[in-house]
Amino acid sequence: MTVRSLEHVAMAYRDTTAAAKWFCDVLGFEKVFEAEHPVHGVNFYFVKDPAGTGLIEIIPMPPDDGVDLNNTATAHVHVAFDVEDMDAAVAELTEKGVVFEGPPASMGPNRLVFFRDPEGAPLQLVQRPTPLK
Repeated sequence: MTVRSLEHVAMAYRDTTAAAKWFCDVLGFEKVFEAEHPVHGVNFYFVKDPAGTGLIEIIPMPPDDGVDLNNTATAHVHVAFDVEDMDAAVAELTEKGVVFEGPPASMGPNRLVFFRDPEGAPLQLVQRPTPLK
């Protein structure tokens, strides 16, 4: 077997419709699929990044799931987005109401900064001299 590529990353949300709208309105993603989830009875989505190279599947979080995404002890994951110009990206997202967890940090030649989606999941912007692609 040969893995051709990473197809998508799934993220669970209490409000899948609001999450899909946020990824599209704030980060410029495009909704490419929507259907009713066969178990939970609410819609789930696939949204595609602006470059068309990655997908996020937005799935429903079970109603009794007590995970607190704001608590880093329970949220050991993050999704990172490659940006060409960190300062411009931070300025644009700040205008859209995104609050960052401090200023961009430098790690060698790379710059990164964390922020949260509307339900508290950790997201990251990364600017590298040479993208990892």
